[in-house]
Amino acid sequence: MTDRDQVERGHRAALLAFLPRARRVEAHSLAQDRAALVALAQMTMQVVIDPARETQTVVQELPPEEVVESAAARLRPLILDEDPTHWGKFFKAVGFFLHAGQVPPSAMEHLKGLKAEWVAIKPRSEVLRGYEVHLSKAGSNESQRVTDNVLGFAWLYGDVVHSDADRLARTRSFGVAERFRAAAPLVAHIMVLTIATLNFARTLYANGWLPVEDEVFETPVVVSDTTFRHEGRIYLGEPHIGDDPVVVPPPGQDLGEGWLPIQQVFGPGSDGAAPGGTAQSETSAPT
Repeated sequence: MTDRDQVERGHRAALLAFLPRARRVEAHSLAQDRAALVALAQMTMQVVIDPARETQTVVQELPPEEVVESAAARLRPLILDEDPTHWGKFFKAVGFFLHAGQVPPSAMEHLKGLKAEWVAIKPRSEVLRGYEVHLSKAGSNESQRVTDNVLGFAWLYGDVVHSDADRLARTRSFGVAERFRAAAPLVAHIMVLTIATLNFARTLYANGWLPVEDEVFETPVVVSDTTFRHEGRIYLGEPHIGDDPVVVPPPGQDLGEGWLPIQQVFGPGSDGAAPGGTAQSETSAPT
């Protein structure tokens, strides 16, 4: 294998790592209403004005924390430098194959634009994404201020997927509710960007510019039906005595004496008394 073959193999592995993970993000319940997801990412808020009291109330409706937390768990590897699914490895791989395929300049520009948006996600930065929060004590001129980026990543790395003591200490005065308020739009933004990147990859693949198989876009990546049914035959036998493992014939062979089909033990007309506590089953693969 030549050096170029090894490089190409590594880049292809990056594609195969990123794409299924991105599809899991796309399949999350939070992403099913795309308009709502975009609105969440854009920090949409409502201002309620009370003319009589001359007050204004800013209302920001967010999804339940558990929903955002599960979404954050799905996308977390995409922003983890050491993970094979990291967005940077994916973009490096795509760039390699697009240059080799001599694609139109428009595709390269789209790639650069998407990459720039990923680069703007800075977990360690104090950049202001949308707002900052000031906290002051009554009777004191001193105050604390923190940006939503710091709060959001403190929730992600401190409250959810890790327990980053430094991030939690930095934001402790603001509390978990304020951290979550900043994190929900952040998570939604990364989800929107992930889905946009996935759709771009689909377009590249459709044009023959990504060396992956259909399965990477078609193989199920989430469990949608959580009721499992395995059709087969179950037999009951006498309780096993001793330390030796239970020895039963391979499926399809006669079990011998002492084994009864479960319907003879618990079915109509039976006395309901099991002959023992050992079971043997023959099952077929679920359809």
